[in-house]
Amino acid sequence: MFYKLQLVFYKNKQTKASSIFEELAEFIRQLPDWKEKPSTWFIAHPTEMMVAIDNNLITEKANDYVSSMIAKKKNFNVVLADKNKDDSVLTVWLMNTPAISDNRYYLTLTIASLSDDNNKITFINLIKRIVKNTPWDVRYIMVDTEQYKMKQKSVFNDRVPVGWMLYLPKVIDVNDAINAFEIIYCSDNSGTIIVSKEIFNGNNQNDIAISNNIEIELAANGHLPLMTEL
Repeated sequence: MFYKLQLVFYKNKQTKASSIFEELAEFIRQLPDWKEKPSTWFIAHPTEMMVAIDNNLITEKANDYVSSMIAKKKNFNVVLADKNKDDSVLTVWLMNTPAISDNRYYLTLTIASLSDDNNKITFINLIKRIVKNTPWDVRYIMVDTEQYKMKQKSVFNDRVPVGWMLYLPKVIDVNDAINAFEIIYCSDNSGTIIVSKEIFNGNNQNDIAISNNIEIELAANGHLPLMTEL
């Protein structure tokens, strides 16, 4: 099964731009202890194999490289993977979107496969940790499988998809998404996690239909934001 977690967040304007790499390392620490999770992450570099994070610590060389990148231009675009590069099971991609805001970032975690700990609870807990333990203003978090979003299986091209599960930073009534398998409220009222199914396969027509119905319900009730609104 191919998994993908995506989110858009805004960075605190008061923090230095270079600290985003430290926050990215903290995001990686929040990931479950999957067997496939590497202890050493490499940064995609045009000329060398550069260690970015080793045993949860950022290397000085990688930090200098990222700081230099930010100093030269406003664009921030970093890909982290293990030594297998394009064949890595886990890949993290972080980029900012200066055309919209210098403080707006788009993060994607792709997971080619997992041998265990890949159930609903694992990903729900991961979403909760991201919202609680990162210094980001998270606008949405989406988890899908089998490239549900990439293959354009969602209803709306211009709105956030639901996929397997969707976190939005608002309280959503269960009656506004009656097709959802589960509605979970974060304990501090920071938002709602909508789960479409216990197990979701982005290639299964029945699973796609369920997610599509939830997207329609959320949009009709004013809860499914346009991408341009994030």
